[in-house]
Formats: sequence, C-alpha cells, structure tokens
Amino acid sequence: MFSDLVQRRQSARMAPWQRFTIGLLLCLMLAPTAHSAWQDPLATPAMATELAHQELLLDVTRADQRLIAVGAHGHIIYSDDHGQSWQQARVPVKVTLTSVHFPSGKYGWAVGHDGVILHSNDGGASWIKQFEGFRANDAIVAAAKQLKATREAQLASAEEQGDDVAIEEAEIQLENATFALDDALYDQETGSTKPFLDVWFYDARRGFAVGAYGMAFYTADGGQTWQDISARIPNPDRMHLNAIEPVGATALTLIGEAGTLIRSDDLGGNWRAMLAPYEGSLFGLVQRDDEQWLFGLRGHVFHSRDDGISWTELSTGSEQTLLGGVSTRDNTVLVGNGGSVIVLQKVGNNIRSIIIEGRKAYAGVAQTSEGGFILVGEDGVKRLSAEGELLNTQISMASGE
Repeated sequence: MFSDLVQRRQSARMAPWQRFTIGLLLCLMLAPTAHSAWQDPLATPAMATELAHQELLLDVTRADQRLIAVGAHGHIIYSDDHGQSWQQARVPVKVTLTSVHFPSGKYGWAVGHDGVILHSNDGGASWIKQFEGFRANDAIVAAAKQLKATREAQLASAEEQGDDVAIEEAEIQLENATFALDDALYDQETGSTKPFLDVWFYDARRGFAVGAYGMAFYTADGGQTWQDISARIPNPDRMHLNAIEPVGATALTLIGEAGTLIRSDDLGGNWRAMLAPYEGSLFGLVQRDDEQWLFGLRGHVFHSRDDGISWTELSTGSEQTLLGGVSTRDNTVLVGNGGSVIVLQKVGNNIRSIIIEGRKAYAGVAQTSEGGFILVGEDGVKRLSAEGELLNTQISMASGE
C-alpha cells in the first residue's frame, strides 16, 4: 500500500549506458561516509524508539482486539486499548514495511521494501524474517528460465506443424519471455530492490504477497517456502500490483496501476484480466457482505453489488488520491492524500468528505473493537470516532515487552 513510495516505472529494459549511470548514482548516494558504517537493513533489527507512533506508518489492521501498524525503519507497533497507547514490537529488519495482515488473532504477516516478508505467531509482539529480495530474485530468475524454455518448445512445435498463426503467437510469447528473463537477471545482479506492497492470507497456511513490477508469490505452508506465481498472472507489462483482496467466498482480486484488475475465482489457482472501470491507478478494494468498494487516484471510488463483476462510480466530492480503506457494519471509510477521509454511510447511502487538520497523507485505516477508527500515515497514528470525527486525545508509546 501507499504506492506513492514506489517510483513511477521507467522502461523495463534500459540501455547499458543508462544502467551504468543509474548504478553510479546509486553508489554515490549509498556510499558510507568516514563517520558511519553501512548496515544491511535486512540484517539489522529495527531500532527502539518512543516516537514510532508519530513517524511514517503505512498500514494498520486488527487481530481480535489488538491493533497492529507497520511503517518506516522496520517499525511495528501494537495497541491493546483501542489505539490510545502503543508498544513497539521486536522486528529483525529496519526496512520500510508497507502492509500487514492477520488471518487470526495469533498468526500474522508483514511485507515491505527489499522484498521482505515477516511472520509473527504471537499476535504481533515479535517477528521473524521468512523471505527477502535476494531469494525472491533467485526464484523469479528460475521461473523466468523455465518459462522461456517452455516458450521455445511451443515455438518449435508450431514450426514443426507449419501453423503460421501459431508460429506468430509463439514468437510473441517467446519474445516476452526473453525480455522477462533479461529483467529478472538484471534484478538479480542489482540486489533486493523491489518492494512487496500487500499481503493477504486465507488461513494460517495459504497466503499471497504482491508488489512492484508484477511481483507475486504464494505459500501453502505458512511462509516456510514461497513460490513465484507471476507467470500465471496475465500482467504482461508487469504493472505494479498494489493490493490483493478477497471478493466473495473464493474469489480474489489483484488491484494495480493503470487500471490493472485481475481476478481469480478459485483462490489463486487461475487468473483472468478484468475490464476495470477506470484507466488510472487503483490502490485498494474493501468489501462488506455482498458489497465492494474500489478506489484509487484522484478520489475515484466505484461500488459493486455482484462480487466485483460490474462497477458504478460514486461521487465523493474529493479529488485526493485514496490509499486505504475499511468497511464496517455501518460505514465504509477510505483515507488518502491531503488528509482526505471519505465516509460512506450505509443508512441513507450518504457520502461525507472530511479533511483532517494538517492535511497529512494517510495510507491505512482499521476499526477498533469499540467502534472507532485508527488512521495511519505520514503523521503516525490518529484516532477517529465511529462517526469519522478526529479525536484530540493523547496517544502515547508504552515501554515494550
């Protein structure tokens, strides 16, 4: 989530001089000074701080009664009193974390920059690293090599049969597979650069992590192993996948840039591209019962009553990009740039557009067990009432465990 942190895609294939220039600039920017030694953020635990609740946070969720938020510097904080006070979790990395999901009160996963995937089995109080970008790159290269070999065999078969139409299609598929392998090898050489942007688990064993440039992984064993599934997803231009959300009992939807909308009706076994109601970037989807809300750039919000098959645009009165949302029994709350909060009330179908004082960007929102809401973003944690009004109560950090 909060995909503004991911740079806008450039050409997937750069000339050698471009790669050299970019590499040189990165070396200059990342070179350690005489006064400090570089530390690998994937091997450096997040630093304890009493200000974690006031710094950049990119997602928040609820696990039973507990609230868990993730953000910059590997910070993960949790609250057991509806967001009034927070404790900092023990985290083995200090990379920016972008998304968190708990399929139960005990087991949860968080993902972020450098392809990191973290796991907690104690309700978010402590975390272990399950996966990171170096291993992701290796898996993507292996899958790309296998796909290219498959495409070469398909072309050879078409040529043997003399089918001109099949030959042309096979040549296109082989060219795409070759470009994909070139990109994968380049990423492998440059390191763990691509971020995961969202994570979702069906239960304590089956889950997905998706991210920049079409990165998509699946686990069937609670994250002990992760499989690259990007070749199964119809995303030939490798658009950023900003979110993965359930729609109905067994359907999943991938939401991404440039109107990317990809659906599976069998929990990820097969995927098909859907016609999106908007050509701009989409950042998320929330559902409640038999209704869904899709949101993205410039305040665009779309509503569905048929499990995301067809969409109707809603007028929100706001042009601020929307980055996160939650749907409850009474309200659907969406948050985004410029302090924007959109409240869609179930009773009367009223829509209210609110601007939070300070106009900071908010990336995530969750409902507390008492009915209010927690917002997280570039200004840390904020609390809202059940009606969507800002609560000017003191929010503090307690000492960790």
